[in-house]
Amino acid sequence: MGNTARPRGRGPTYTRRVMPTVTPQIRSELRASGTVSDWKLRHRYVQVAFNVVVPMPEDGHDPDSFGGFGSDVMVRALAHHLLRPDAVLGGWGAAAAHGLRPDWADHAPVVLLSGNKHRRSAVTAEAARVPMYPVIQPLPENVEVTSPVVGYPNLRVVTPPVAAAQCLWTILTSRHEWWVHDVPGMTRKEVRAVQFIDAFAQCTWITRAEILEASAGLVNRKELAPLLDIADDGAQSPMETVMRLMVRDLLPAPYSWTSQTRVDLEPGAPGSWPRHTLPDLGCRELKIAVYYDGAHHLSHSQTDVDFDQFLALRDLGWEVLRFTKHHLRTPGELRELVMNAIRRALSSLATS
Repeated sequence: MGNTARPRGRGPTYTRRVMPTVTPQIRSELRASGTVSDWKLRHRYVQVAFNVVVPMPEDGHDPDSFGGFGSDVMVRALAHHLLRPDAVLGGWGAAAAHGLRPDWADHAPVVLLSGNKHRRSAVTAEAARVPMYPVIQPLPENVEVTSPVVGYPNLRVVTPPVAAAQCLWTILTSRHEWWVHDVPGMTRKEVRAVQFIDAFAQCTWITRAEILEASAGLVNRKELAPLLDIADDGAQSPMETVMRLMVRDLLPAPYSWTSQTRVDLEPGAPGSWPRHTLPDLGCRELKIAVYYDGAHHLSHSQTDVDFDQFLALRDLGWEVLRFTKHHLRTPGELRELVMNAIRRALSSLATS
């Protein structure tokens, strides 16, 4: 399905969700307009909510995609908004509306908050696996809402802190899951929670204090606070988060890791910026740079850039480690490689 502009957040463009350009339409109204034949409605449109359809994607429609919902959460949310315009979008749909990019939200049900009693108000998350219906929950009093979706000014969405609290509740109660790597010293739901906090910080301007405040009465503070402490506003992918969590405790005091540490590789001409690199994780004092290389690093052009950066950093006395998804499958070996780099850096610092 087509896409359009992304919401704005603190992270680069690729960390934010691309919003759909398809416009859900009520089937009965579309048929009554006479612009679409019954045959086309049956064979060229996809039902995404009860009596609401969108044009079928050019590459076809897989009803088992998106966790069995058949369409991503934003398309479904816009469809349900047509039927219940007074309801407020919450949960994972709200997180997506605020720009959450990873597909974690796309295999979650649409949650609508409504103050009106409805005959389907008791629909559970399990029942909502049939994408025709959302989960209807009571609308809390004085809940803060906003309208972040371009082109839908009447679509009310809970604010990022409220959305974060609602999503974290589903993660920490194991109501919503996705596959994650094993990280020493952490449970999988804890890893998921930190991945979510990191990713949501990229697509919004949310703060840890806002998340903690909004989570009061919903998420256990003693469980959440330590996870907020190890979250990082600079992690620009879920895999970067996992890599950081795997090595988070390896640096001796007083040293610490910093995400997206800028390192100038050569002096710039007067009035210009020098050539530089941004290690995904770094310790400037020890001159250690750690990268996670995703799929785009496999291209020949990017490989050349990565190798040039490696040589330049080495000439400046930096320890450089580059990891891929293969390395994340063996955290013990990854940690040992980082420990070896730390030992060399400490030794070099002691003799300089």
